[in-house]
Amino acid sequence: MTFTFSTSSRKNGRPPLKSVSTEDNIHLLRKRRQQQLPRDSTEASRNPNSNLMARAIDNREEEVRSASTTNLDRLRQEQEENSLEMGYTKSPQSHRANILVDVLPSFEMYNALHRHIPQGNVDPDRHDFPPSYQEVRTQRMTILPSTDHSVERSELTAVPGSENACNSANTHSLTSLHPLQTQHLTINTTVNGEQPRHSLSDINVSQIAFEDDLNDSDNVFIDKLYSLPKLTTPIEIDIRITKTASIPHLHLEEQSILKEYTSGDIIHGYCLIENRSSQPLKFEMFYVTLEAYISVIDRQKGKRTLKRFLRMVDLSASWSYTNITPSTGVNIVPGERDFDDAIIGLSNSRELKPNTKYKKFFMFKLPTQLLDVTCKQEQFSHCLLPPSFGIDKYKNNCKYSGIKVNSVLGCGHLGTKGSPILTLDMADDNLSINYTIDAKIVGKDKKTSKLNIMKEREYNLRIMPFPFAGVTNQQDEKTCLRQLNDLERLIEDRVEALDKVFKKLESDEAISNLDIHDTDISGSLDGNEDLDSDEILRRKMDQLHVNNRIDDAANQSPSYDSKNMAPKENLVETELRYKFKNKNKSNASLFSHFLGSSETGSSSGSPHTYNSGLIVLSVKKPQSALPYWSPSLLRKTNKFEAKSEQEKENWERLMNMLPDGVKKPLTKLDVNLACIQSNNSAEHKPPEISSVTTEFVVITAKSDCSIPIKFSPELLMNENRLNGLKIKFSAYQKKVQEYRKKFEDNYARLNELYNKNRDQAPPRELLFTNFISDQINNDIDSLAGLRVNVTDLHDIFKRQIHTFKEENEDIISKKEGNNPSSASSSNSNFLQATFSNGASTATKFTQQIVHEWEKVKPLQYKRNVTVNLKLNPNIKETLVPNFETCLCCRFYCIRVNIKFDNHLGSMKVDVPVDVKKLQI
Repeated sequence: MTFTFSTSSRKNGRPPLKSVSTEDNIHLLRKRRQQQLPRDSTEASRNPNSNLMARAIDNREEEVRSASTTNLDRLRQEQEENSLEMGYTKSPQSHRANILVDVLPSFEMYNALHRHIPQGNVDPDRHDFPPSYQEVRTQRMTILPSTDHSVERSELTAVPGSENACNSANTHSLTSLHPLQTQHLTINTTVNGEQPRHSLSDINVSQIAFEDDLNDSDNVFIDKLYSLPKLTTPIEIDIRITKTASIPHLHLEEQSILKEYTSGDIIHGYCLIENRSSQPLKFEMFYVTLEAYISVIDRQKGKRTLKRFLRMVDLSASWSYTNITPSTGVNIVPGERDFDDAIIGLSNSRELKPNTKYKKFFMFKLPTQLLDVTCKQEQFSHCLLPPSFGIDKYKNNCKYSGIKVNSVLGCGHLGTKGSPILTLDMADDNLSINYTIDAKIVGKDKKTSKLNIMKEREYNLRIMPFPFAGVTNQQDEKTCLRQLNDLERLIEDRVEALDKVFKKLESDEAISNLDIHDTDISGSLDGNEDLDSDEILRRKMDQLHVNNRIDDAANQSPSYDSKNMAPKENLVETELRYKFKNKNKSNASLFSHFLGSSETGSSSGSPHTYNSGLIVLSVKKPQSALPYWSPSLLRKTNKFEAKSEQEKENWERLMNMLPDGVKKPLTKLDVNLACIQSNNSAEHKPPEISSVTTEFVVITAKSDCSIPIKFSPELLMNENRLNGLKIKFSAYQKKVQEYRKKFEDNYARLNELYNKNRDQAPPRELLFTNFISDQINNDIDSLAGLRVNVTDLHDIFKRQIHTFKEENEDIISKKEGNNPSSASSSNSNFLQATFSNGASTATKFTQQIVHEWEKVKPLQYKRNVTVNLKLNPNIKETLVPNFETCLCCRFYCIRVNIKFDNHLGSMKVDVPVDVKKLQI
C-alpha cells in the first residue's frame, strides 16, 4: 500500500510538525511583544493610536490561555504563514512550479490516523497530535508475543463458500501492511431468462482476518471500506482538479476533462463537502485517496473480479486530529473562509454544520511502479503501472454504461468533469483498468450504530505511464513454457501426494509427513516430527517464483549464451519451400519435339527440370517502440506546450533516463531473406518479390484469477498450444474438485490415520490445503479460465508504395544505367508499375523496399527487405501502451506478408513490438 505525505523541512524555511504546549505559545507571543515594543515606541510619537497594538497583544495572550491546542498551533504559525503568503502573493507562479518532495510518512502515524477509523467523538484536545513512537512501540510490545516475531503476508482472497473445517488455513497475527485484496463479486441475474440489467449485487468479500496493530477491536480496517453499506444522506461531495497547486483565496483554473497524466506527474485539487440539511451531521472519518483497480467480468459464471493494485492516501487531505502541512508547502489556516465561502478544513468535533461547505486540498504524485506485494507471483511486469484501459460500465449502478465513442472525435464521455474517457482501445465491456480520486465520508447509523458510507464521490483520471529502459513485454516463448512446466510439475507432485494418502486410507495405514511432502527441505525428516506443512509448501511456491524475478531473468533466459558469455540475437523466423519449373528447359523441350525424339527423351529425363530451394526469413525483435496513439482531440489537449512547468520538467527528466536508441520511435523493420537452393537443382535466380504488406495484430488476454506465469505473443497466438494448455488445466481443475470432495468426506478418518502412533504427542490436523494450497488452486483456475482475443488491423500503417522517399528522377535513372541487373529484376513488376504511377514506382519499390538478391556462395543468396512503418494519420483506434497485470495483458505484433512471383506462395511473420508513450 502506498500513500502520500510530506513533512515540513527546515531547508525550505518551515519548521517540522511538533507538539507545542500552552506555555510555549505564550512565551512565543511575549517574545513577539518584546520585539515589537521598540518599534511601537518610535511609532507612538508619530501615531497616537499605535498603543492599540500592545493592547491587542495582551488580548491575544489571554486568548492563548483559554484556547485549545489546535488554536495554539494556529497562533504559533500565524506570523510565519503571513510572511509565506506574502511571498506567494509576490510570486505565485514560482510556487505553482514547485515539485512535490517525496517523503515517506511515519507508518505509526498512518496506522493511528488513517489505516483504521477511530471510533467515537472524543475530546479533541487529547488527540491533537499523533502518538509518539515510544508510546506505540510500548503498546505493540505488550500485544505481540515475545516468542514469535515473524511477520506473515496475507493471501489473496478466495471465492466465498469455499472454506470449511477441513481446508481452512490457520490464521496468523498480521502486524504489517497488507497486499491489496482481490474481491470476487456476484452479478445479479433476472428470472424467466430475461436480459439482466447491468447491476451488481451487494459486495460479498471473503478475506483473511487480521489483528489490529493497536489492539483496538472497535477500529475498522481501511480495506473494509468497500464492503460498508451506503446510506442516503443530504451530504454532497464535489472533487475539483486544478492545473496548478491549490492555494487558499485564489480561484485557479480547473483541469481539462481530457487531461492525461504520466508517471511522476502531480495531481492538484480540492474537495468540497457540504451538509445541505438543516441539522448538524456527525461523521467518523473522511478519506481522500488515489486508487486504481482492474475489473474483469465473467458473464457465464456471473462473477465480477476486482483487484485494487494502487491506493495512495493523502494524509493532509483526509481528516485527522492534527493539522498536517500539505505537500504543496502552503500553510493553510483551518477554519478560514475561502473565496467560495467554504470553510477550510474539517473540525475536530467531526461534525458538519447545516448548510455549510467545507474544503480540503489534496495533492498526489503518480508513482513510477507499484509495490512488490502487488503481485504474489513476483512477476516484475505485474508491478509496473498499467495504462487506463476501457471503462467500468458496471460501477455505481451502471452510471457509465451509456458512454459511446463519437465517430468524429474518436472518444466519448458524459460531458462532466470526472467522467471516464472511452476510446477505441479494443477493450471489451467486461474488462477495464481504472484510476480514480475517491472521497468518502464514513459515519454511523443512529439506529444500529454500525458504520456506513454517508457519501462518496470519484473523479476518473486517464493515466498513460512512462516506459523505462530495460523493461519490455516481449517475453521469449521458451521462458513462458519453462515457467509453465515448473508449475505443472508442482501440481503433479501435489496430486501424487494426494494419491498416496488415499491409498493409505484404503489400506488403513498410518499417514506420515513423508507422504505429504516427498522431499525434505529443511533437514532430516521424521515421520512423527511436527512440521509446518504450510511453510514447506510456501517454500516450494517461492522456489517456483524464482524465475519470475527480474534479477535472475538474464541468467535464465534462453537468449543468453553461457559459453560465449554474450546474448544471442532475439530473432523471429519462418521458412518457405519453393519449387517451380525451369522455363529454359521447358522451352528447349518444346523445340526438341520438332528436331528429334532422342533429344526429347534426353531433355525430359533431365534432373534439372524443376528449380527448388528453401527461403528463410528472419527479423530481429526491435528495441524501439511504436508511439502511443490517441484521438486527435486528446493529442491536442495533452501536447507539450500545454503542460505545466512541473510536467515539462518531469517529462524531460524521464526522457533523459532513456538511452538514445530507445527514445526514437520505430520507423522500419529490417527483414533478412536467405535463399538456399537444393543440390539436385541447377543454380538459378531466386524468386522475385511481388508485394510487401503489413498488418497490426492486437492480443488481449484476461482471467478472473491471478495469472501465475509470464505470457508472450507467440504463446497467446498459437491457437493449438493455447487450447492444449486450457484443456490440461481444466482437467487439473476437475481433479482437484474431485479430490477435495473425497478429502472432505473422509476428513475424520484421514486425521485419525495422520495421528496414529502418536499417543503422547499432541494431535495434529491434516488439511486439504496441505496438499493443494489456495495459491496453487488460484493458478489452476487462472489458466483454466484464460480468455484470449486477437484482432487484426489492416489500416494502421501506410502502404509501402506510399512510404517512398522523394528522390530526383535523374538520380534514379543514373542508378538504373549503372546497374543493368536492376532493370532486369524489375521486369517481373513491370505490369504492376505500368498501372501504378509508371516505371519509377517499380524502381523505387526495388531500391527502397525489396532491394536485390546477392550471391553469397554457390547455391546461396541473401536479400534485405526494408519494411517502412508509417502510421496512418486517420487511425480511429487508440493504441495504448502494452502491459501485463495479474488479471489481464495487452501485446502487439506487426505481421509482415511477403508474396513471391509466379504464385510460389507467401511468407508471413509476426514480430512482437512495444507501444510506448515516447512523444507528446
